[in-house]
Amino acid sequence: MRNDLKQPVPDTKSHTVESVLAIAKHPIHPMLVTFPIAFLSMVVVADGLYLWLRAEFWAELALWLNVGGLGFGVLAGVVGTFDMMSIRVVRRHVSAWNHFIVAVMVLAMAALGVWLRLPDPVSAVWPWGLLSSSVMALLVGVAGWLGGTLSFRHGIGVYGDEEADAADGPDPDRKPPAE
Repeated sequence: MRNDLKQPVPDTKSHTVESVLAIAKHPIHPMLVTFPIAFLSMVVVADGLYLWLRAEFWAELALWLNVGGLGFGVLAGVVGTFDMMSIRVVRRHVSAWNHFIVAVMVLAMAALGVWLRLPDPVSAVWPWGLLSSSVMALLVGVAGWLGGTLSFRHGIGVYGDEEADAADGPDPDRKPPAE
């Protein structure tokens, strides 16, 4: 049995860039994006279920998933934009700008979906509702991939292990982020 219960640390540690908007060092933007990701990626599923089962419930659910995803997406977007504009090193990443642009496209598709569905959720599903929700689900995946790249590859919106740095001393090869 191991006597050492320390968290494993990879040989190549990237620097970390803490989020400006955080609660107890937990960034708010990644907490908020889970809702629009879940809601907006399920709109296409609800559309498909409506077309398959012809139950109006699924068309109405698609509308409310779209509305909820748009609302939470705007909130997550405001927080993410504030973080991006507040931290210079983040603005220098092409991935951050790509994530920003695709996320705006997701919100535009969500707004289009709400606009299409609001008058009559049932008649909006075929063909334009399904087409817009399919494109939106694809864009959600791309935005999520780019956001994950920012966090996991570039260390943006995360914080380092201060306890390990205090115990072992700071890594001399690790450069602090430029702010």
